[in-house]
Amino acid sequence: MTETTKWQDQKTPALAIVARGDQIKTIIPNNKYTVQSQSNPENYYAIHHYEDNKWVCSCMHHQATKRDCIHILSVKFQQSLKETKNNILETNLKCEKCNSTNIVKNGKRKNKSGVINRYLCKDCGFRFTDNDGFKKRRSDPEKIALALDLYFRGLSVRKVSEHFQQVYNLNVSHMTVYRWIVDYSRLASEWMDKQDIHTSERWHIYETILKVDGKARYLWNVLDSESRFLLATHVSANRNMKNTRKPIKKAKRVTKDRPQEVFTDGMLSYPKAIVKELGKRGVKGNWGFWSPHVRVPSIRAKESNNRIERFHGTEKERTKVMRGFDNDKGCANLMEGFRVHYNLVKNHQALGCTPSEATGKLGIDGFRWYNILKMAMIK
Repeated sequence: MTETTKWQDQKTPALAIVARGDQIKTIIPNNKYTVQSQSNPENYYAIHHYEDNKWVCSCMHHQATKRDCIHILSVKFQQSLKETKNNILETNLKCEKCNSTNIVKNGKRKNKSGVINRYLCKDCGFRFTDNDGFKKRRSDPEKIALALDLYFRGLSVRKVSEHFQQVYNLNVSHMTVYRWIVDYSRLASEWMDKQDIHTSERWHIYETILKVDGKARYLWNVLDSESRFLLATHVSANRNMKNTRKPIKKAKRVTKDRPQEVFTDGMLSYPKAIVKELGKRGVKGNWGFWSPHVRVPSIRAKESNNRIERFHGTEKERTKVMRGFDNDKGCANLMEGFRVHYNLVKNHQALGCTPSEATGKLGIDGFRWYNILKMAMIK
């Protein structure tokens, strides 16, 4: 089992430990920590980090398996959050009055949401705060981006709210966190879809079922085979021809490339929908025209659809802890946010990079959600 797989298997409880805010104590920075036992709060486990990047925990699970336990993973995740915070880039800042980039930091301003940086324009003398397109939001951009990052890594909106209270002493309701996630997920996905992604000659399409307000809904996905870039998602109440065509139509707006083969399961509406949206392939007078549609008879077939099946495993890991969605529109926006996180933020285990980097575009460094939102805000 690889370290990435172990992280996915134990990610949620490790994130929950971090979100509580008071479970991890730093004894010696970058070297020794204690983590409170989740089953017996009176006990604490000792975590040691050695120079050769070796981690040791005093819990029975780690002592027996020598693998990373949830206590080690929680410390690692807490460290990654701190590094993320320190890596935030203050790029694209301009004076709000004269648009000059000749600006310097000029103290800080404190309000109900925390501390916000202030800046001075050396050309016109105007002082302003760094809103970065997040105006009319009570919290600063870093915390909004962090809310999206935590949520799509596996925490619920209530856990994210609790994290802000414990770590930042900031009172943000879970409904405020939910509105941040819905609004900025939509904004980020709209920006991502304008970047003209290049795809391979093979796409995969698959639909699965999720619950929205207690009702079954179909979630459609279109995935590029080589880069694993998720081109489109679509939520619908049924699988009629209109809804079968909709995710393909969305995928066409994301890329100018058109596939030679489109792999699907055996649903009868796929062949007609694919021909209507993507046309036929071939040269008239030679071998004739043929449909790009390829029906996969089973997951064991030679030309299998298992890449998108594996993707749905990753997707299910996230949706199963969401405890359902409130409405169709909110669900669609949240799934668009998941698409941004999957494509631009989360490194793919098989690729060793994000799917967007695998396409040759959109390599984003530092605090990725923060920088995505900043770029999406630029008019």
